[in-house]
Amino acid sequence: MVATPPAVAESLRILTTHRRLFGSRTGRGWGLSMSAADIPKIIEAFERVGARWALVGAHATMLLTEPRATVDFDFIVEARKLKAVLRALASEFGDLGEDDIGAAVRLKGIDVDLIRSDTHPLFAEAIAKAQPAGEWRVPPPEVLIAMKFLSAVNTWRGVDKRGQDLVDLRKIYRAVGADGLDRGYLLRLGALVYPGAERELEALLDKIDRGDPIEV
Repeated sequence: MVATPPAVAESLRILTTHRRLFGSRTGRGWGLSMSAADIPKIIEAFERVGARWALVGAHATMLLTEPRATVDFDFIVEARKLKAVLRALASEFGDLGEDDIGAAVRLKGIDVDLIRSDTHPLFAEAIAKAQPAGEWRVPPPEVLIAMKFLSAVNTWRGVDKRGQDLVDLRKIYRAVGADGLDRGYLLRLGALVYPGAERELEALLDKIDRGDPIEV
């Protein structure tokens, strides 16, 4: 059985406690029935069909920083294996509540987003460079920062979500430290977001180094 990382388990514990106290529902499907024991089944489904994958988003951030209450899990999945992954997950969880939004398939029934690896160069890089974190696979911090930058500049995302992306970006950067990052590699990744984006990303990192407020 795949082990659930302590940070992820703590996130789910915080979320469950919050919902019991206040009755809120921030997730799309599992709600209070979700438990840390359910999460490894997703990883096992990936492995069963031989799909390359990487954990990204809030839970990948928490592996480098600290837990927070969030239920949605974001995975980049090898695009050519996506159908096999969906079949494997359906056999495990039943109705997934699939919503194909193009770059990803949202599974409303289990609060999981499966991001196609072939829809952006950063996603392909995340799959190619994913590193083991126990039995889980997580992209290097440079890739996670670049992906948070990509999300933060995406005007289709809500203001609150883009603000959280910047918070996460800063947390990852500070947790790893400037000396622990390959800045050249990070800026090359930034250039994949749009032409000239590496300059905006570098200015953002400089602000973090100085302790200035950040925005995009």
